[in-house]
Amino acid sequence: MLKRLLLGLIVSAFCIYLGFRNVDFGNMWQALLTANYLWLLPAVGFMFLSLWLRAVRWRYFMDPIKKVETPKLFSAMMIGYMGNNVFPLRLGEIMRAYAIGKSAQVSKAASFATIIVERIIDLLSLLSILAVTIFFHKFPHWIENAGWLIFAGSVGLVVFIIFLMEKTDQTLRLVDFFLRPLPLRISQGARKILRSFLEGFAVFKRAEHYWTITWQSIVMWFFYAGIVYVTLVAFRLDSTYDLPWITSLVVLVMVSIGIMIPSSPGYVGTYHLLCIQAMAFFSVPASEAAGFAVVLHVVNFIPVTIVGLMYFWRENFKIEDATANGELVSPPELEQQHISPTAYTFNKMNRDV
Repeated sequence: MLKRLLLGLIVSAFCIYLGFRNVDFGNMWQALLTANYLWLLPAVGFMFLSLWLRAVRWRYFMDPIKKVETPKLFSAMMIGYMGNNVFPLRLGEIMRAYAIGKSAQVSKAASFATIIVERIIDLLSLLSILAVTIFFHKFPHWIENAGWLIFAGSVGLVVFIIFLMEKTDQTLRLVDFFLRPLPLRISQGARKILRSFLEGFAVFKRAEHYWTITWQSIVMWFFYAGIVYVTLVAFRLDSTYDLPWITSLVVLVMVSIGIMIPSSPGYVGTYHLLCIQAMAFFSVPASEAAGFAVVLHVVNFIPVTIVGLMYFWRENFKIEDATANGELVSPPELEQQHISPTAYTFNKMNRDV
């Protein structure tokens, strides 16, 4: 785990260097001083509206497992988002599964499966936005290639889930074949967890929810674009550089790809580099773009982290619960066997299945 954390920190540091190497910090500071921060109030409002809608959408994913009230889902989700901002290796996703499992008394492994479903829907939504923006704005080849990789990965994962649901035994035998080099207890644990995931994937069989999930996803991403837009207005970049309407969507696509890159907690560096690069497409100087990127990241980071911590304390949620009984680093015996902390956590979750 320590090696992965160090790698993430190195990636973040390198991205910070790339993003800020041409920045005139005097001009950046001036841009920060002259921004109208009242516009950040609707930005924060859009963000929490999108998060509440995300919790409502998550309820449809959870329905096949158990009817769970939206406030409980929102609480668990905020704990998970806080965890992604504070802890390395996206441990917030594990924390989120533990949180809803604890508060709603449901299988943590099945809950984790619904989070995977959510991420698949998010990737497909991002690809849809990328497809729309390509008609109006030319992206660099590496962005288009990243889009194709995301598409291939999403399709592959959906196909795997469909086979897992429809041809469970055959799919598990195939998984066993690929897991054969691992210790027996790990491969057996993975098989049990995949079976428990079937409950979380059941939403794919409920076609009556497809339209509801679709429109909720569209509105949610509309709110995300609204956060970008009002932050542009706060810095007067929209009027100063006569930015087209597509700018918010381009920035949204770029930073969404940026947060997928393994980095330090809170996506520091990767977020800023991709945001600054997106603004460069529209001839916005690096210094002003850097100030915009910093504030946009703060808007998405601080309120979520504060609210997540509030729920964390209110729910009496212990860090050792969220990180496999206190194992923020892998135990020595796991390190010797090259077993990841996530696999170790899955084994802990599997006890609750």
